[in-house]
Amino acid sequence: MNEEAEWRTWHLSGLKVTQLRLDFQFHLHMWSLERDLLITFGTPFTLRSPEGEVKTFHPEQSVSLCPLLSLMHRPVETFAASSMGECMLRFEDGFELHGVPHESYEAWESHGTGELEGASLLCGIGTGSPWG
Repeated sequence: MNEEAEWRTWHLSGLKVTQLRLDFQFHLHMWSLERDLLITFGTPFTLRSPEGEVKTFHPEQSVSLCPLLSLMHRPVETFAASSMGECMLRFEDGFELHGVPHESYEAWESHGTGELEGASLLCGIGTGSPWG
């Protein structure tokens, strides 16, 4: 059976990346007084440029994450998650971060407040909807 993914999208206009944190995961925080969104990648994820170039990053290899420092203070446009466990953070300049499920680990999670509270999701092990 070939199931088509359902996507849910949250609009982030007016927000920008306010904090990056590196440990064995990669965390991006977008914050304002009214709402915020924290996205954490725990397994490999990709960055796609507006021209279609794709680079893969491994959160446990913190030195390899240096190119992602350029995301600091970058305005964001949308965050989306699919019923198949994928996620995408789109920046206003066309760059996109993508996370996909992992067969052994929770690949990504997001925590939102205010109008972004519904974007509090967890990508479980394997495929499946992060909203239950």
